Amino acid sequence: VFVLESHPFDPRVLFSAGHDGNVIVWDLAKGTKIRSYFNMIEGQGHGAVFDCKCSPDGQHFACTDSHGHLLIFGFGSSSKYDKIADQMFFHSDYRPLIR
Repeated sequence: VFVLESHPFDPRVLFSAGHDGNVIVWDLAKGTKIRSYFNMIEGQGHGAVFDCKCSPDGQHFACTDSHGHLLIFGFGSSSKYDKIADQMFFHSDYRPLIR
């Protein structure tokens, strides 16, 4: 385990992630997994997860991995995101995204 992140307002929920590519949402009161995700990168195996942060409303959380990917997870339906491309690329000239 490399990352432990608490839920912003529910003390029973904890997020964990690590170099094995697993991201797990825990119910601390019951000692069980609520959900688990695996960061599989096509043709490259898994990506080690280096950091995770939860949104202020507690409905989404974002993680970064060893390949420079940003992973966004959430609870509930993903139907409003169905039209978004599976992959997005940014120019890597080391310029800041926001000035």
